[in-house]
Amino acid sequence: MKAPLSIHEDERLAHLHRLDILDTRREQSFDDIAQLAMTLCEVPIAVVSLIDRDRQWFKSCIGLDAEETPRDLAFCAHAILTPDDLLVVEDALLDDRFNDNALVLGDPYIRFYAGAPLVTSAGYALGTLCIIDRVPRKLSALQLSTLKLLAGQVMQLLQLREANLALAQERENLDDVLKGANLGTWRWNVQTGETVFNARWAEMLGYNLAELAPVSINTWLTLTHPDDLPIAQEQLDKHFRGELTFYECQYRMKHKLGHWIVVFARGRVVSFNTENKPLWMSGTHGDVTELHTSRIRLQENEERLQTMISNFPGAVYRCENDSRWTMLYLSAAVQQLTGYRAEKFIDDSLSMTDITHSDDVPVVYEKVQQALARKETFHVIYRIQRLDTSWRWVEEVGRGVYGENDELKYIDGFIWDITVAEEARTAIQLSEQKLSTLYNQAPVAIISNNFADGRFIECNPEFVRMIGYSADEILHMDYMALTPPEYAQSDKNELQNLLRSGRYGPYEKQYIHRDGHLIPILLNGVLINAPGGEQHIWAFIQDITERKRIEQMKNEFVSAVSHELRTPLTAISGSLGLIVSGVLGDLPLNMKNMLAIANKNAQRLTLLINDLLDMEKLLAGKMAFDMRVQPFLPIIEQSLEANKAYADTFGVSLVLHAQPTNVSVNVDAQRLQQVLANFISNAVKFSPANGQVEIHVVAHEQRVDVAVVDHGPGVSDEFRTRIFQKFAQADSSDSRQRGGTGLGLAISKAFVERMQGTIGFESEPGQGATFFARFPIVNTIG
Repeated sequence: MKAPLSIHEDERLAHLHRLDILDTRREQSFDDIAQLAMTLCEVPIAVVSLIDRDRQWFKSCIGLDAEETPRDLAFCAHAILTPDDLLVVEDALLDDRFNDNALVLGDPYIRFYAGAPLVTSAGYALGTLCIIDRVPRKLSALQLSTLKLLAGQVMQLLQLREANLALAQERENLDDVLKGANLGTWRWNVQTGETVFNARWAEMLGYNLAELAPVSINTWLTLTHPDDLPIAQEQLDKHFRGELTFYECQYRMKHKLGHWIVVFARGRVVSFNTENKPLWMSGTHGDVTELHTSRIRLQENEERLQTMISNFPGAVYRCENDSRWTMLYLSAAVQQLTGYRAEKFIDDSLSMTDITHSDDVPVVYEKVQQALARKETFHVIYRIQRLDTSWRWVEEVGRGVYGENDELKYIDGFIWDITVAEEARTAIQLSEQKLSTLYNQAPVAIISNNFADGRFIECNPEFVRMIGYSADEILHMDYMALTPPEYAQSDKNELQNLLRSGRYGPYEKQYIHRDGHLIPILLNGVLINAPGGEQHIWAFIQDITERKRIEQMKNEFVSAVSHELRTPLTAISGSLGLIVSGVLGDLPLNMKNMLAIANKNAQRLTLLINDLLDMEKLLAGKMAFDMRVQPFLPIIEQSLEANKAYADTFGVSLVLHAQPTNVSVNVDAQRLQQVLANFISNAVKFSPANGQVEIHVVAHEQRVDVAVVDHGPGVSDEFRTRIFQKFAQADSSDSRQRGGTGLGLAISKAFVERMQGTIGFESEPGQGATFFARFPIVNTIG
């Protein structure tokens, strides 16, 4: 029996692969533990096994000439399912999981097995330390505890390997960081003067380490600018006294080519001698010459840059407070804004008033004068006409500059283009207006609820009309107050879908009208995050009362027609059958062919009526189910036998693949056989001549599956979403020729779900189809 997978299989495999141990060479330390386990437990075989995705690989294998086996055959694959316990199989031939295992029936003829899981600190079993014998046996309590202790020793070796890998990775990361940062490293014995530099430290100065050998603290002293040595010594002393956590200093060092480079050093004391004096220091050197040069340039330009930054963004100006805003200074950026050069405004041949929209001039002037009177910053938005005659929206912020006697000297400010933002704002306003109109006049009800408590937040007039309450009453309610109690579980399911996917529906339910009658509705909704952090549900609601009434009329009509046609059609079909079979004597060939066609169509019509009546009973809740706990496999076998003759007419064979299983299920055997008959008939109709239809029965821990597999054309993409709907048929001439009412799968789905099962299919176009039904196992016999 193939071992099932752990629910944490992906995490377990990830932890195993992080060890990077698979397919490595044998190691004596693992072999020693396996040898000890074999000796203490008095068995001929001991193995340290690790369970990979599809195989069992041996890090150590004593007494057996193998490196790995398929996982499906591995005893250890069962052992890792219970990480806290040993798996002991005293006689494999008496264990249903292993009595037909190839490793039991063939070489190495395993009869006894005991495996102690190798469990990580996180609880994942990576494999086992196991012992094997070719004869049945038992282990003493001491041997079992010893095996578990030895497994712990194997796990310690694996954890040590993991720690070594992490250490190696850390070292590699540190090297990468140093390379990426382009830093030199140094170590200095403060007491002896011994130093250790890396290659990059020497490369910064144009040397290689061999040229500087032998290196010592004197190497650094010789190359450092003498004027900078006192500064370096001062910082070092402060660090030694504990005043500085790190030793940090910038100084000049002489390059091999004769010029000076600027170096930034950083380090700290990492150990002390027995007298608590600094012993070893470690640190880094970085070439900061370019940074030092850039800093000097930055300092030289700081005043100019600061002025530019303080007046950013847009065109910067200084003007007088007159009707023309006479410019004293205007930055060149005004040309990009207006199309005119700054000089045009400064020589007063053009003013901002001249290009400002006439409707905006008095408004802007009034706002500026009011702000100046209060000595406040003004903020205005207005339109200007560019040189190319296009109109642009601009935003302006400014403030008066006053003298010692509080007299206004001039106005400073800046102007920038906000056309895109203004157009976007206008578009948003228009969009909001349209949405508001749609919201209030929509023939569909629209509501918003708080996700946490279901409270109504908004509703449109159509919802008020539909439900009968006033808008104010609704906003003091939650959706549960309008929902019949029988929808509690389905509402909960839809909310889970909403959390998982961000939307739900279409979902049919009922609301309670203010006068008490029930309103059938169709809901669609989405989950949104409100600005305050709350989650809201926006829902669109359709009153489907009229649709339900029409559906009821249609169902009643179909039911009446079906019942009225059934009796005469049965008589017609029976009579045609007798005539075609020759009971009433031989017929002319032409007449016989015509009657055969009539008989076949009568049978198809009978099938359609029967399906219609079944569907009517299902919809009305009148379909009786004889639910019994009974063995599953005999029902499948009976169904195959019943459909064999039908398959023979198409030249198709039925093949059953069933695991040895005695599981029982709670089903109606007749309805289940009706589902299987539908699956099999569809598979047979769409199978090639002389083809094969396979029926697979597979038992899992909590369920049993039956799947019908054909090798026909498969299910087309456009038909997949409709396949279980009433009257759904593949929309091709070939499928039409094969017959069918379009109700079989819809009825099958209803039957399976009434028996607490699930139904589904898998298919790739051109590669056949698999239809399956799954049922919960009630109990296992035996």
